[in-house]
Amino acid sequence: MTEIKFYNYPILCGKADEVRNYLIEQIENGKKLFIVTLNSQIFLRAEQIPDYMKALRKADFHLPDGAGIVWAIKKHCNIKSDRIPGIDTMDYLCDEAVKRNWTVYLLGAKPDVVKKAADILKKRGVKIVGYHHGYFEDQTPAKEIQKLKPDLLFVGMGAPRQELWIAQHMHLPFKLAMGVGGSFDVIAGVKKRAPVFFQKMRLEWFYRWLTEPISRSRVPVDVMKFYFKVVLDGKAGACKTVHRNID
Repeated sequence: MTEIKFYNYPILCGKADEVRNYLIEQIENGKKLFIVTLNSQIFLRAEQIPDYMKALRKADFHLPDGAGIVWAIKKHCNIKSDRIPGIDTMDYLCDEAVKRNWTVYLLGAKPDVVKKAADILKKRGVKIVGYHHGYFEDQTPAKEIQKLKPDLLFVGMGAPRQELWIAQHMHLPFKLAMGVGGSFDVIAGVKKRAPVFFQKMRLEWFYRWLTEPISRSRVPVDVMKFYFKVVLDGKAGACKTVHRNID
């Protein structure tokens, strides 16, 4: 497993299980983690919004969520890595939470969706200590999190809001916080994840665009923008340093 600097974002690369186990080890060793699941759309949004870029660079680690990120790392950093989707990582961490008696808080999605996701996770044995929808304009969730002190905080409010919110609330008492996009919708059964074929072909973005062409209209454009940026910037621009190998 290797940690690299890709456009100055610290990305953990390697086998998915190794990376996720490393996160568990870090938590067990008392490290407080802010994790970003990096894909081409998050990357491009940060290029356009300086405050978002600053928030992403506050993260302890980025996971190569998007197929474009995995491709770019291999092309310019000569590092092979599994694609490590946020929803799979959340699922893994929830399983670990059951084993380790960790508590979990869900923040984001619509009121009925986050409630349903919480109920489903509870049936799996996950100790959900609280949840709150993503349509708020005050500090109610922060106050509740401060009181409940969850071990794991999953924020599903979409980019850039979820990472901006985490970066602004790093003082809250959690062990790990991670933006998970639309994962609550998938867990609740409101939306379907891409079939295994699309996942294996690294075409989940294409499936989402096919099923939601209006709301995802910019996805193909963003994919091409990311591709050309990485190609034009070259190795010197994309892969800053190979930071360290992790045993």
